[in-house]
Amino acid sequence: MELIDTPNPNAKKVIVNHEYEIAIYIEKGNSDIEGVAKDLIEVDGVISIFTGPNFLTITKEEASDWGSINKDILNKFDTI
Repeated sequence: MELIDTPNPNAKKVIVNHEYEIAIYIEKGNSDIEGVAKDLIEVDGVISIFTGPNFLTITKEEASDWGSINKDILNKFDTI
């Protein structure tokens, strides 16, 4: 699993099969989230997830560092 840079320095793309509808925007605090997005949105510094065909785009808070977020995201995928 790899986090791929995007033109937005606060967003990274993850190639992953998922069962979400396409073009859903998930924000931290949504209570009806299930699946992999529920685990990812709980990572400190992550503020939203956008679903696309076979990928998720994860957006972080501007002040947060990708170094620690990447590690936490990769750990979530190891336990999924």
